[in-house]
Amino acid sequence: MQKILIWLTLLFCAQPAFAQAPLQAVLLVDRPLPYETYIYRLLELALKNQQQAYKLEIEIIDATQPRRVKIVSSSPKNYVIALGNRNEHEKQLQPIYIPIQLGLGLGQRIMLTRSEVRDSLKGVKNLKDLSKFVFAQGLGWSDVKILQDAGLKVYTPADPASIPGMLMRKRVDLYPRGLFEIDLEYKRYVPDHPDLVIDDNIVLTYPLASFFYVREDNKLLHDAIKKGLEKAYYSGQLQDLIMTDPTFSKTLREIQLDKRVKIEVPVESLDVSEKALSALKKFTFVPGKKVGEKVK
Repeated sequence: MQKILIWLTLLFCAQPAFAQAPLQAVLLVDRPLPYETYIYRLLELALKNQQQAYKLEIEIIDATQPRRVKIVSSSPKNYVIALGNRNEHEKQLQPIYIPIQLGLGLGQRIMLTRSEVRDSLKGVKNLKDLSKFVFAQGLGWSDVKILQDAGLKVYTPADPASIPGMLMRKRVDLYPRGLFEIDLEYKRYVPDHPDLVIDDNIVLTYPLASFFYVREDNKLLHDAIKKGLEKAYYSGQLQDLIMTDPTFSKTLREIQLDKRVKIEVPVESLDVSEKALSALKKFTFVPGKKVGEKVK
């Protein structure tokens, strides 16, 4: 009996006093998000590349972006939210300064519109030409100030899902969407708005990227995601995820950026921090990199 007690005591002492709980991460979105979606797969890749055990969940809260930002900033939950780079966001939350799409997509805007406006866009060459159109963006989106500061008229409904209907009713003319959003958004809205079209003439560009953000004092989650994303980038896994994503590869083939009129928004018009601009220069998409290769 004494030997058994000694063995049990040694066994107990050999175990950690406290088992480390998995790192919790809750991706906050405003609509259903399939697990195969790029943003979820990227966050999962980041968590796989850091050292702690983790648990990743998705939570849907149908609310405006400012409201969701407030939720992340005030909730004790380990929320993660993807947002465009904007000084206001960086003051309210703590960003992980590694662009989610390596500078592709979000800063290249393709227009959802109606057919007669698409025909009018064939003569557009610069920002002055665009100033005669009315743009639409969701309330609180990073693009709103960028477009307004560039001298463009922007309408901001609280519910972005109402914008395609406004296009059809001629209340607005153009709905800029990110390069990798445009196909999914078109397919989402065209069943209810069959006259909706994708413009094939212009691409509006500015140094806008999306980053993951966490609560300002959530250093543990911030550092874990940052470490995982950095490892994923330099190992080539992050770019591989972009290159092998079916939606991204299809979009790059079909949108044909090289055949579009490129209209750049001046940097001085942008509400972008130096840290965000630095991250866009540091973590870039590397042309010519093959799947499986490291980033050099």
